[in-house]
Amino acid sequence: MIETKAFAFSDFSPLVGSSFHVNSDSSRSLPLELVEAAKLGKNSLGQNSKTEAFSLLFKGPNDSVLPQKIYSLIHSQLGELNIFLVPVGQDAEGIRYEAVFN
Repeated sequence: MIETKAFAFSDFSPLVGSSFHVNSDSSRSLPLELVEAAKLGKNSLGQNSKTEAFSLLFKGPNDSVLPQKIYSLIHSQLGELNIFLVPVGQDAEGIRYEAVFN
């Protein structure tokens, strides 16, 4: 059985501005910058849960759009983690992706 870690807002909030790398289907590594970590309040399990909901916003390069799915991201401090990313917008600076932990 594979054990998975439950991530908390405090795992990511100090890492805003740092780089993550994701391996895309084209077998090349794309850099993603963590640009925001935001608390969303209580999770869907209700008031008795000790887990808080939060979201992460990443920015990637404009030359490749990653479709919505689970990706393996690598970070120098956190190691390898699987995160469901959703593309949420694009501007001159890059493509933005959101991950929500609930």
